[in-house]
Amino acid sequence: MDTVELDTIALWAAAALGAAFVALGVAAAVAPERASRAYGILATTPETRAWAAAAAWRDIAAGAAVIAVACTSPALTAGLVVFALAVIPLGDIVILARHGVRAPRAFLPHAAGVAAACAVAAVLVAQ
Repeated sequence: MDTVELDTIALWAAAALGAAFVALGVAAAVAPERASRAYGILATTPETRAWAAAAAWRDIAAGAAVIAVACTSPALTAGLVVFALAVIPLGDIVILARHGVRAPRAFLPHAAGVAAACAVAAVLVAQ
């Protein structure tokens, strides 16, 4: 497979990753209580529902930025942006851990987000 093909595949993967973040954000904006349970917290008070809604819009914006960069920028730029995106689910892991969440299941979606973002970004940056 030549470099141009790999670039194209990796840029499509980055756009798909961005779309996944947008979809997760939209789901959380529509149903913050349900989405928050999937992320390891319970959004049962007005304050926690507000936090879940803020996180939802953060994910929508970050995903949209990744889609825009993947569609308009060179692989290196897209890769660096996707690496930056990996900070979001990594930060979510830190937040859960610092607030006493111990259920491994709560960490899985965030760990998957970090792994996916880093894998796609690594391929893009290596080009």
